[in-house]
Amino acid sequence: MHLPRSTAVALAAIAMTGPLLSTAAPAAAQSVSAWNCTSLSGSSESTEDKGGRDVWAECHKGSEWVRAYFRAYDEELELEDHHGSDSNSVVAYLTVAGSGTARFAGAGDRDLSYDEGKAVSVRVCTSSSSTKVCHTEHGGKT
Repeated sequence: MHLPRSTAVALAAIAMTGPLLSTAAPAAAQSVSAWNCTSLSGSSESTEDKGGRDVWAECHKGSEWVRAYFRAYDEELELEDHHGSDSNSVVAYLTVAGSGTARFAGAGDRDLSYDEGKAVSVRVCTSSSSTKVCHTEHGGKT
């Protein structure tokens, strides 16, 4: 079969770019899934607050990371943001049994006050955008 030169060139271009186009979508999806939000998150007994448990949630991708850390002693929430160029994009949600959920945005320490012996969970997000990556960790105690 003999095709005009312009048609043959167009078909060759499609044949060469087809595999590239088919890998574009998975590569975009991979950028979100490349975040690891479980291996460094956790909770542990507070070394300074008898009966209290610290809890932290962290997400990292390469050298970028965000973390929300609730310390039972002094009931302090620390937000760290090493993601992108805006160090204040981190968002955290702190849930304390009987007190509800509070939202915090931007890096820094927050001094808080809650009744003792309450269950605590913390959720950290890379930002407040629709493409954010979030992780929730349970197991804290005031």
